[in-house]
Amino acid sequence: MKDKKEIIFFVIEFILIFSIGFVSNYAYKEITNKRTLDGLWLHNYNGTEAKIKAQERDSLGHWICVNIKGMDYSLAVETCQHEVGHEIFAEICEKDMDKCFAVVEELE
Repeated sequence: MKDKKEIIFFVIEFILIFSIGFVSNYAYKEITNKRTLDGLWLHNYNGTEAKIKAQERDSLGHWICVNIKGMDYSLAVETCQHEVGHEIFAEICEKDMDKCFAVVEELE
């Protein structure tokens, strides 16, 4: 009988310690969560909240977020240009599919 109580106590203790660690890790990530969007310094916003805040400030903007942490300058610029290219191409295709198909046919 004592063994069962010890096992149950150990399991409960393990779950509590794991939960405290999980909550602490999540809280640390939220506290250090900072974003800069087109000069907007957004502190303690997750991705969705950052988009909402940016929409409040500039409802006409098209936002592209790129994580450049650890990249050198030239790679960061190249990555940003690449991602902007995707968005511009998608907007052109959305408005005029013939232009979109013409570009794709040229690549073949």
